[in-house]
Amino acid sequence: MIKKKVILLLLALLPLMATAQEGELTVTVDSVGTLAQLLPDSIRYNHSSLKICGKINGNDLRILKMIASHLAVKKPSERLLAELDLSEATIVESKGGFRTRSDAFPSAMFVNSKTLEKVILPATMTEVSKSCFNGCINLKEVVLPEGLTLIDDNAFINCSSLSIIKLPSTLERIENHAFDGCRSLQVLEVPESVTHIDNYAFYKCSSLEQISIYCGITSIPNSAFYGCERLKSIDLPASVTTIGNEAFRGCTSLECISMPDEIKEIGTSAFESCASLLAIEMKTANVIGSDAFRLCTSLSVVDIENAVRIGNNAFEGCEGLTAVSIDGNLKLIAPETFSGCTNLSSIMLPSTIKSIGTRAFLNCKSLPAIELPASLTRIYDHAFEGCASLRNIYIPNLVKQMGSDTFRNCISLDSVYVQGFVEKLESSVFRYCHSLRTVTLPVSIKSIGDDCFEQCALLEHINLPISVSSIGDNAFERCSSLKTLVLPAACTTIGSATFRECSGLMRVEFPAALKKIGGNAFAKCVSLREMVMVSPIPPSISSSTFKGVVLDACKVMIPRGSRNNFKKDRAWNKMPQLVEQE
Repeated sequence: MIKKKVILLLLALLPLMATAQEGELTVTVDSVGTLAQLLPDSIRYNHSSLKICGKINGNDLRILKMIASHLAVKKPSERLLAELDLSEATIVESKGGFRTRSDAFPSAMFVNSKTLEKVILPATMTEVSKSCFNGCINLKEVVLPEGLTLIDDNAFINCSSLSIIKLPSTLERIENHAFDGCRSLQVLEVPESVTHIDNYAFYKCSSLEQISIYCGITSIPNSAFYGCERLKSIDLPASVTTIGNEAFRGCTSLECISMPDEIKEIGTSAFESCASLLAIEMKTANVIGSDAFRLCTSLSVVDIENAVRIGNNAFEGCEGLTAVSIDGNLKLIAPETFSGCTNLSSIMLPSTIKSIGTRAFLNCKSLPAIELPASLTRIYDHAFEGCASLRNIYIPNLVKQMGSDTFRNCISLDSVYVQGFVEKLESSVFRYCHSLRTVTLPVSIKSIGDDCFEQCALLEHINLPISVSSIGDNAFERCSSLKTLVLPAACTTIGSATFRECSGLMRVEFPAALKKIGGNAFAKCVSLREMVMVSPIPPSISSSTFKGVVLDACKVMIPRGSRNNFKKDRAWNKMPQLVEQE
């Protein structure tokens, strides 16, 4: 009787075959759903390495999930599970509480199983489910079987220790965030079988140094390699026509990328902050998104032959950029496209350009010249501000608008020729252009904005168009080389401090239409010796209009018979040399 009981006990224990090494256990499941009986509570948590063989269902997977989620040792005999081998297990469909499909884990199967270090998946498995290993921060190695076709959303997200994984030759899809945050992954090969890679697939794989993509995908998805800081080079498949938004953003070590011949679109921020990128071939690109190459500080040459659209800030802060050539059907140089490209010295624009956006070339300090296309109609605010090497500028005859501060601080600008239909010079257009000597303006100009030519210290003469009716505040302040000034016949208003501290100004001729001269308009014009008034009716002035002018040495030439009109005006009556013209 005793002998019979011993035999029955041994038979019951046959599925449990402990290996010679302490902490390892192999369990063979002969009947699905019985893993709980084969691993009772007394031994369930006593093994750091576990191998399961045979067919298993949802109930069995629930037990495995419990073991993998056991994060603290409570008894001397307990171990934390580090290795799980399911290579000889087969997952079957079950419709109970823990539902499973054949050859697939349930979603989030091992989520936050922080003790796992190595997992070998079942040989028959066809997919890695959503969030399957999410947060397995100590998982170093995963063995994927041939036959696997899908790595689903978030499958290995934040597996920060994962360094060894080989994608099988049968894999077809890599979904959203599949390897997001796998910071220890260094090398990866994407096989030819893959037809789809989704957004954020390798997001912030910060140790990834080499990735080979052999498949025929047509696009690199959004943020696919965002933050892969150690990635130095990548060869893209010839089939790729689109690079998604932020695809390689923050790949700070990326030096070169082999671009396909048929690339058509480069998305927003696609290569932003790729500070080591030296060159990129994109002659065939039609669309380059906003911020696409922003802060690519090592990029030196850009050549685009078929441009249709280039977004805002596309090359902003590319300090190493020296030469740009753009052709195609591009209509707009978008705002801040080349802002801060401090070493840009050569640029060729297509003949189709109609607008140059706000701050498009802000602080391109090394740019000595630019040929503006004849098709150009608008130049927006600050477009060329701070282009310190720019010497000459020609504004084509279709230009209708020049924004404020357009050429502000272009300290080497020597000559300006405006041929367009511009009606107003906006505020500060040529402010602080200290070297400006020659300005030619079109007859269409009706007003000069505030600060327009302030501190253009070498400007000796300017021929203001006859149609100018108003000159704004500080418009010519500190134009110290200006000697004579004939104000246009249509001019009715001169603003405050308009010619203040024009220390070389000797003679001014005021038109008959003039009604008002603002406060401090000619203050500190210490060389002023003659003012010619055409109208017998004096324009309105304030007590500060000519403050600092040596009035005893300055003749005010007025029309014959108008002396009484000037004497009756309290401000003009203070002029000691009111002289009627012959």
